[in-house]
Amino acid sequence: MRGLGRAVAAVAGTALAAGCSAAAAARTTTSAAPTVTQASVTGYKSGSPESASAGPVTVVLRGDSAAHLDEVLNSLPKGGNMDCEENVLLYNITFTLAGSLKPINVAGYACVAAVQVTENGKETLRTDHGCTLLANIRKLLPATAAATQHSPAACAS
Repeated sequence: MRGLGRAVAAVAGTALAAGCSAAAAARTTTSAAPTVTQASVTGYKSGSPESASAGPVTVVLRGDSAAHLDEVLNSLPKGGNMDCEENVLLYNITFTLAGSLKPINVAGYACVAAVQVTENGKETLRTDHGCTLLANIRKLLPATAAATQHSPAACAS
């Protein structure tokens, strides 16, 4: 019986070690992307194609709220354009990442629901045709951010 007990203990120990190794590997692969720790969201009191957006209204998000906004941004399809004569800046977001001195800057425009993302000096475009990101931002900002709250008609909520 002693030999059988040792064999069972050896098998159990091997399985436990394998499970720990798998758990460690899972942690390593899931934590590869930097974590968003903060998001500064700025909307505007006024703005039109004839004049620049003015009267910034800013809210700061931390933790899960900031991470959720980052998830919404990353769910938007990549691509799009900004070929518009009349363009209005609706919002800016600055994401702060854990362990990084370089933020991610996001600018949302009324024209063709363009979202410009600048990360590590590289600019890319995303498209918010469903107005998902804008709708989330509108929920965060107070009514004083009137230009962000009330434009464009395609995104009226």
